[in-house]
Amino acid sequence: MSFLQQDFPIINAIAAKNLKIKLRNRQTYLYSFGFPLLFTILFYFIFKPMTVSISGITVFDMAVSGMLIYTASFGTINAATSLTIEKERLTLTRLDTTPVGRAKIFIGTLVSESVFLIIQLVLMFTISYGLLGAQWYKNNLNLLFLGFLIIFIFGLSTLGIGIIISAYAKTANAAVGFSMMYVMPIIFLSGSMIPFESPIVYLCPPFWVNQLYQQVIILGDDLWSDTLRLNSQNIFQAEFSILPLWGSLVIILFILLGTIFIGIKLFQKKTL
Repeated sequence: MSFLQQDFPIINAIAAKNLKIKLRNRQTYLYSFGFPLLFTILFYFIFKPMTVSISGITVFDMAVSGMLIYTASFGTINAATSLTIEKERLTLTRLDTTPVGRAKIFIGTLVSESVFLIIQLVLMFTISYGLLGAQWYKNNLNLLFLGFLIIFIFGLSTLGIGIIISAYAKTANAAVGFSMMYVMPIIFLSGSMIPFESPIVYLCPPFWVNQLYQQVIILGDDLWSDTLRLNSQNIFQAEFSILPLWGSLVIILFILLGTIFIGIKLFQKKTL
């Protein structure tokens, strides 16, 4: 009851404030919506005619997961920027002397970024599968909802990386720069955008998300009984590993909890 009466209104106010600031910023629409949509439309015209299996699945259908991962990865930039701005304005220092406390700042930021991530993903799923007609396994809406959940969980893990970056960034511009230096290489090194064969992909979180999404949502592999396919330029010809497919989901959840925990600890250490 105490949480509902005291903490929830404060967290809600912080989250609402963050969302208003974000949605009033024109750069938000360019980076968070413009670039992912532009690349998705370009991929549609370039790769839609190219089929990669006898079932009629196209290169574009497979590339959609990479675009969704790219969209969710902006959580790193958003979280890093939001917390760095709070640090620049000495908001956290002032809050240390009030009953609000830093915990509510972190929760409020995570709530606002989660809501913003949902808006991004709803738009991307609508454009990709509704407007551009990307295919998925048997057009099963339950699978599409599961795919949304997989990408959303990954998006939350990128917030943890953003918190880590904000612990070291001195300005908002530096936070954006450091975030881009992490996001772009890690996406391409994971093979999510352009598949390639190398052991390095296993060290990149987007790989596990992309592989899980493509196998379950597009190919129809069973999350509980099938195993993860080994990295390959052609996922249709890839050999199965011994790792259960649900194991990749555990890895994603572990990254989510680990990055947020480490991020908050580092941020507290650097700003207290």
